[in-house]
Amino acid sequence: MAQLGEESGVSKAYLSDLENGNAGKPNIQYVYAVATALGVTLDDLLGDSKPKAHRREKRSIHELPAGLLELQQELGLTQEDVDMLAYVNFRGHRPRDKEGWRFLLEALKMVSQKSSQK
Repeated sequence: MAQLGEESGVSKAYLSDLENGNAGKPNIQYVYAVATALGVTLDDLLGDSKPKAHRREKRSIHELPAGLLELQQELGLTQEDVDMLAYVNFRGHRPRDKEGWRFLLEALKMVSQKSSQK
């Protein structure tokens, strides 16, 4: 835990909270730092995680964050992609429009590609 904390720049206390499910909604920056330190992709790190049951309930079109439905329709995103994006927070905030969601989606794709090239 100490070595991972040093390599990722994430405190041991936060890592312990993440490991024990006490961290609430994990900060994507910290999760990315941990994945990078471990030499794995975000998908590798989070692939086996199971979201809380209430988070997996499908949202109606009217419950989607602003702009996300527009991006889904424009890009033909799957419902799974939309559900994943709908729960992403960056520094406690979510995009407010279609272009913000597009930026986030492209950033996640780039991070995933860079991690898989290592």
